[in-house]
Amino acid sequence: MTARQRVTARSAALFVVLASTAFAVSGPLARSARPLHPLFVAFGRVALAAAALSLLDVRGLARSAVRLSMRERAAVLCAGLLLAVHFALFLWGLDRTSVPAAVSLISLEPLAVVLCAWVFFGVRPTRSEQAGVLLATAGAVLVARGAGAGDHRLSGDLMVVASTLLYGLYVSFARALRDALPARSYAALVYASAALFLAAALPVAPGALEGVAPPPRHAVVAVAGLALIPTLVGHTAVQAAARRMSPAIVALVSPGETLGGIVIGALWLGAVPSATEVAGAAIILVGAVVAILGSR
Repeated sequence: MTARQRVTARSAALFVVLASTAFAVSGPLARSARPLHPLFVAFGRVALAAAALSLLDVRGLARSAVRLSMRERAAVLCAGLLLAVHFALFLWGLDRTSVPAAVSLISLEPLAVVLCAWVFFGVRPTRSEQAGVLLATAGAVLVARGAGAGDHRLSGDLMVVASTLLYGLYVSFARALRDALPARSYAALVYASAALFLAAALPVAPGALEGVAPPPRHAVVAVAGLALIPTLVGHTAVQAAARRMSPAIVALVSPGETLGGIVIGALWLGAVPSATEVAGAAIILVGAVVAILGSR
């Protein structure tokens, strides 16, 4: 293995750990945002993330937007629409089902990411990447099954499943537009587009604006946390990594999210993991190592 390959493997591992940790707090924060409607929570997180990124470089963002062709602008809007629907379905589904069930279904996201990259870009994963993604996915499912039961509903499950399918398409758009504009500008425009679509949906969604004025303080803190950590850090990192890294590496963030949930529960909530969860976590780690070392 050359020095360049070692740096690439290190970068991939750092990305997976960072994005997975950021994503892992999304479930607890989303639950803390109650009684706000999930659609309003989705709007708040992308609107705040778009504002934060835009303020970092307003002129650079404007220049990048002006240089886009009409086709590229339409693609950015499509990416924003996909992200808006993904967030709406995931948060709405999480609100209607148990957290363990939602975490289990999130394990479908790696397959969606790899398949979309294969279908749309011809990026076929190596055998090691295939084995690593499947191992990590199996480990995440095992962890979720060992996490206990809860308020489990089929309607919520179906929403989460639909959101995982859209996640693969959303990541594919980031790869397709990698040469159109810088990663930070792309993320800001996608978040802003998603916020516009969600804002248009709020008035027509039943109950979406109830309890908004004034919102409870704890809900405001939770929405701000969702914007800053899983959105601004996690999703921006995924969009940037999707441009250059192997789709199989990007896909590892989802099972890593499950592993991160175990660590957060143990450190913050004192929830000691069960033997099943420990076994699943070990499988996730093995799968991640196999995929990272076997990636292009």
